[in-house]
Amino acid sequence: MADSDAFKNRCRSLENAFFSDLDQKLIREMQDKLSAEEAIATLRSESGIKDDAALKALHALGITPQALSAFRVFPLIAVAWADGSADQQEVTAVRMIAERHLSKNSEAAKLLDHWLKERPSAEMLSTWESCAQAVFSALEDKQSGSLRSQLVEEVSEVARASGGVLGFGATTKSESDMITKIKRALGVD
Repeated sequence: MADSDAFKNRCRSLENAFFSDLDQKLIREMQDKLSAEEAIATLRSESGIKDDAALKALHALGITPQALSAFRVFPLIAVAWADGSADQQEVTAVRMIAERHLSKNSEAAKLLDHWLKERPSAEMLSTWESCAQAVFSALEDKQSGSLRSQLVEEVSEVARASGGVLGFGATTKSESDMITKIKRALGVD
């Protein structure tokens, strides 16, 4: 009888351990799901992207709201600096566009301020291009089409900011070349 009780106690201990582990696993899964939902909600609010499938795909790629914000504004910076300097009209255009996508005191806004004062390296552009190709190849055209067209319109707006004379020369060759690079990275030809 003592052996039977010992056996029952060991089985009960095993059962308790199993369900305790299962409970812990379920709790972790629930926390992961909640944190994923929170991350997607933050991506939605900070990016302006409304498409749930696109947001889930970005989250699955490991894109954080901060990374998406930096990803989102970097092409603006690249065009502003394309001709070697970011003039005041371009800086103003970049800031106006960035206000739509960045929280005022976010890390991405601080990074934007830094990039407006100091030209990012060519390596950063190359990194952005690789990231853009990865992001947009992972998203379906339906999910990413509006983001692509919005990015192209915004970089064109920065390029036109410096003006020109009577509408001629509003976009320099170096700015046009940069826009072409950005379009290529976005998969827009």
